[in-house]
Amino acid sequence: MIPRDYFSIYVTESEQSVLTRQHRAWVALYALHAGQGPRANVLRTNEVTEADLLEFEDSWRKLRRRNLPQLHQ
Repeated sequence: MIPRDYFSIYVTESEQSVLTRQHRAWVALYALHAGQGPRANVLRTNEVTEADLLEFEDSWRKLRRRNLPQLHQ
């Protein structure tokens, strides 16, 4: 498991307030994908719900596919 302070996808509470619900859901999805957890803590930390994750999961998958080639260079 990656320590939270090393995992740059997390944002501080003050930064989080400027993120949209969609962006907070994406952050949570990235964190969950990376094995951060427990799930309830990730949702609470990012102030999103399971419904938010479902709503934005497709756009997150498209974002990941678009950025994947850059990650493997």
